[in-house]
Amino acid sequence: MVAAPEQGRHLRYDACLPVVCRAVARTEEAPLSLIGTTRNVSLGGLQAELPAAPPEGAVEILLRVGERAVTAQGRLAWAHPVPEGTRCGFAFIGMEAEHAAVWEAFLAQQGGPTPRLHGRLAMDLPITCRLRRRPGLDLPGRLGNVSDGGMLVRLPAPLETGQEMDVTLLTAETPLVVSAAVAWGDRAPLPDGGDLIRHGLRFLPPVAEGPLRQDLFLARALLAEYLRQTGAAPVG
Repeated sequence: MVAAPEQGRHLRYDACLPVVCRAVARTEEAPLSLIGTTRNVSLGGLQAELPAAPPEGAVEILLRVGERAVTAQGRLAWAHPVPEGTRCGFAFIGMEAEHAAVWEAFLAQQGGPTPRLHGRLAMDLPITCRLRRRPGLDLPGRLGNVSDGGMLVRLPAPLETGQEMDVTLLTAETPLVVSAAVAWGDRAPLPDGGDLIRHGLRFLPPVAEGPLRQDLFLARALLAEYLRQTGAAPVG
């Protein structure tokens, strides 16, 4: 275990990563886990948006950095309510050396010429796309990966860039429906693509604004599904 220096000494980088926060000392009042997304990150800690106020005292923080998991011990530095739940700052107080190496490599990338704002989760789920320009045509397909900005899907036919659709993702808990548009698409399946063609979709703003932004809701719901699939962390 390596101790983390104070967060204020380090540069902060914008990054939207899936994050799970859990209390180390469980109480009846504290939820088992809170699922949210980061707003910015540093070597010494991070800022996140969570659906509820996190517990005070020591917490365990689980992050997804690409295909790698990073776990840190931290403490709540500050918190205040926002329409989406609670915005809060965490200071790291310890991290295993292996995880620290992954985290430092990610921060180096964020400080370089090609930073990535959105973290992605690779996951396989059945989906159905209902095309808005072609009523009555539903395309079945598979989800490849997802971030809070968009997703990679595989569909049985090529679609035009800009085509808008409503995508139903069939998770174990409940179907999720999101609005999206085609950002890019291959013209033919990859050799090992199972006759399905890759498309990159970007999320569209929800028709009706609610107290919780669609991007945060989707990220939290799909992270919960990812954790259920992989058994990476209990969710409650």
